[in-house]
Amino acid sequence: MTTETIPRVDLAPSFEPSGRASVAEAIREACETIGFFTIVGHDIPDQVIDDLQAQARAFFALSADEKQRVPHPATRVSRGYFPPKHRALSYSLGKAAPPDWQEGFAMGPVDRAPPRLAGTPAADFFYAANIWPAGRPQFRAAFETYFRALDALSAHVLRLFALALGLDFSYFDDKTDRSTSVMRAVWYPPQPEPPEPGQLRAGEHSDYGTLTILKGDDVPGGLQVKRRDGDWIDLHPDPDAFVCNIGDLMMRWTNDRWISNLHRVANPPREHAGIGRLSVPFFHNPNADARIACIPAFAGGTVKYPACRFADHYLGKHTRAAHMTTEPELETGAA
Repeated sequence: MTTETIPRVDLAPSFEPSGRASVAEAIREACETIGFFTIVGHDIPDQVIDDLQAQARAFFALSADEKQRVPHPATRVSRGYFPPKHRALSYSLGKAAPPDWQEGFAMGPVDRAPPRLAGTPAADFFYAANIWPAGRPQFRAAFETYFRALDALSAHVLRLFALALGLDFSYFDDKTDRSTSVMRAVWYPPQPEPPEPGQLRAGEHSDYGTLTILKGDDVPGGLQVKRRDGDWIDLHPDPDAFVCNIGDLMMRWTNDRWISNLHRVANPPREHAGIGRLSVPFFHNPNADARIACIPAFAGGTVKYPACRFADHYLGKHTRAAHMTTEPELETGAA
């Protein structure tokens, strides 16, 4: 295990047209080498972050019975409360492992499905209603405010991605204007008993969508990224930074020019096993019906991935992780 810094990108200049090119270049280099970078100068108010974290910590401190009053749906769509050890992310790569040592609360888009998807299985899954704990209006308000702020930040970063790829600034806009993003507050509880062999707080995986923007506690048992030589890097971002990484779709769009890198959340050393960890990843996804195909400028030689609809790509990985199976196809009832 090594401790390294990943690229640090200051977004502040990019909010003016004259500063976009230099920021896009820094992002391009990070995405071609490791697929991870931290972002500062992001313009998200501290209060928005603090409110979200405070509400999440208070929720996870409730009794199991209280939390189970907002259970996730039987379809395993990412809504509501997920109890400890409910999934194993390594299954998304077809690798069997014990359940991940975590619990979580998930939400999706605040707005309804676009009219063109009304009544379809994709609308039922990707735009399913959010589920909120009763009697906790501040919880809902903090989560919705944070979700909207991160959705707007993701749209800005995607426009910088477009510039970094030599495309028009708005290239991704029509593919993400009704995004199907998911936000999770994830609590990694203390580990009074040693984990099972092969069990982690979050198993090795790549993310499924366009990009992830994450804010997590910097404590023992945190986020690790895999280097090309196979070693794992422990990430220790600046307190004011978000960690950003690209997802599988950016690899598909760029024909592997950009890297959707493997990462995991490690167990704490036994001397720190009593420390819990809060992490809030915002998984930005495109429209459910967005067509994901290699950008023509990157199609030289062999195109490595067939064109696909985002909904089909996402559901295959999501259902394997949620149902903890290595079967390549599952009947989800949602696509």
